[in-house]
Amino acid sequence: MKIIAHRIVLLLAIVATASCGWHLRGAPKNFPPGSTIYISSENPRSDIADEISRLLENGGVPVAASPIEADYLLTIHKEMERKLTVAVDSEGRASEYELITSAIYSVRTHSGEVLLNKAQADVYRSLEWDVSEIVSKGEEERLLRAEMRRELISRMINRLRRIDVNAPLQDKSY
Repeated sequence: MKIIAHRIVLLLAIVATASCGWHLRGAPKNFPPGSTIYISSENPRSDIADEISRLLENGGVPVAASPIEADYLLTIHKEMERKLTVAVDSEGRASEYELITSAIYSVRTHSGEVLLNKAQADVYRSLEWDVSEIVSKGEEERLLRAEMRRELISRMINRLRRIDVNAPLQDKSY
């Protein structure tokens, strides 16, 4: 019964999210028209770098094929997914976890001027755990991780949006 209730709640959450029209915002508009950005990551198979590239490209910011061709360089230094135990039951088994998805990234110009140095974006969620519902909880964790990655990407793009690329170097407080 409890498994069915969790699945119904999860299904309702997915339907509500999809039906409310929520989507990631487009690309930053503060970069000069026609400028290109190159995205690199320590992880060559990075889903986050691929998704940011896709969103920027769809938003009108061309993504360069190499750093030499780019006006701006976004470097994702580190991507992390952690799972911390925050509560245990009477038998000493984990009953609640904190899920954390993080990325450390920098933005600089082609000439090497640092616009954003090792900024960190973090997304936190809690996950109640029950060993008797291991399959449904595993699926819930997988869905939460996907949602957290989308939110992390949204936060990174929002941060890119706030960079003032035209400000004199001394006015940049980051």
